[in-house]
Amino acid sequence: RMREPQGAYGAYLRGLMLERSQRLPEALDAYREALHQDRRSPLLHVHLGSTHLKLGQMDKAVQAFERALALDPRQPDALRWLAMLQASRGQLTEAVAAYERLREADAHDQFVLSTLADLYVMQDELPKAIALYEQLISEFGSSSQLHFNLGVLQGRSGQFMDAIEELSRALELAPKALEVRVALGLTFELAGRASEAAAHYEAALSLSPLNARLYHHAARAHVAAREYAQAVASYEAALDLTPNDFDAMMGLVRVWLAQAQYDRAVAFLGRQMRLMDDPPELYVALGIVYREARQAHEALRAFERAVALKADYPQAHFYLAAQLDQLGRREPARASLRRVLTLEPEHPDALNYLGYLDAEEGVHLEEARRLVERALELDPANGAYLDSLGWVHYKMGRLPEAVRYLEQAAALLDTDPVIFDHLGEVYFTLKDLEQARRNWQRALQLDPHLIAIREKLDRLPQQTTVRSPSHRQP
Repeated sequence: RMREPQGAYGAYLRGLMLERSQRLPEALDAYREALHQDRRSPLLHVHLGSTHLKLGQMDKAVQAFERALALDPRQPDALRWLAMLQASRGQLTEAVAAYERLREADAHDQFVLSTLADLYVMQDELPKAIALYEQLISEFGSSSQLHFNLGVLQGRSGQFMDAIEELSRALELAPKALEVRVALGLTFELAGRASEAAAHYEAALSLSPLNARLYHHAARAHVAAREYAQAVASYEAALDLTPNDFDAMMGLVRVWLAQAQYDRAVAFLGRQMRLMDDPPELYVALGIVYREARQAHEALRAFERAVALKADYPQAHFYLAAQLDQLGRREPARASLRRVLTLEPEHPDALNYLGYLDAEEGVHLEEARRLVERALELDPANGAYLDSLGWVHYKMGRLPEAVRYLEQAAALLDTDPVIFDHLGEVYFTLKDLEQARRNWQRALQLDPHLIAIREKLDRLPQQTTVRSPSHRQP
């Protein structure tokens, strides 16, 4: 709409020609001249904004597009420019609002739908993004990329069976697409179908045989499927490609630990130490192997060697503390845990462990409570930390609080006999003998070798009518 059509239109045409000739400052002058004669034209404001944008004058461009939309809220070019500009500047909420207005104007614009879907993903609005990808496939037909994007989003939303179906369709359309193979492997893993995950990773390796990361994925899936020989082969292949790959070394050690092949793990770590000039991380790994093999003094020497090689290595001090505690040397264990917290004040395992040691001995209980609560602030859903806090409250005589935290711990870690032993103790103190019996029986079921718990059960009356309301080492 122009009040003075001839003058405004002539200036507008001149602006167009100048803009196309890249004479942008002169184009701005021409558009301003046209706007002087007709300020009610949304189109003139749009061209003024696009020219500002080409000159890198972002704020002035935004102002021009907003003026155009104030005159015509559905002006498509202004909406598109403003939406793209806001998205590029990370103004996601504003960009989404602009693209949603564009979608209202044309519900079948492929570019708008796909861009809006991407913005929803960035906002973590996955159900909305999934619905848009389903619409894109329905209206514009199948493509490997669309099915891939939809499958990935469904996987992120926990819809694993739907995700597998979409990703399988993507693979049919693009059989050599590496990213689709990897996504299928990850989704099968998340769905608990480890053998199928491993098969997809192996297929991905046939497409990219020099990809060390893929060997890690394959090994992890093989371990979950208890296909240990294949897992070893995958980790060894990763080491062939990257000989100093520490994660692959630790992966191999974990596979051998799972099979109780301690000698094989020790021999491997010894060879690696010689090749790599005694890295302290490998001594920590060696200590863990000896610990699992119940060779306590060898484990202690390995952890001590790691600390000697790297005095500022928090994890080495932590494992040394755990080993000292296992050997009954509580004060040196405490000193090592304090050293961990000096090096890394927010080390949750060390905070929890130090607090638990004090609770076990009934000393410094307020400090122990604060230590464990700090650990829980860092990892609120950690069942071991909740157990420690419950045990601290028990030692402080706060039995209702102890029950509350220990029941939460048992819900999170229902295979840990220590938690059920603690619950038994608390319920026994509360004179709820049936609950005490039930929890001690559960602890014994989980670990039949716990002689102390069997003795507690033997001391309980065989029938009860009254009904009323040692820790965690790495």
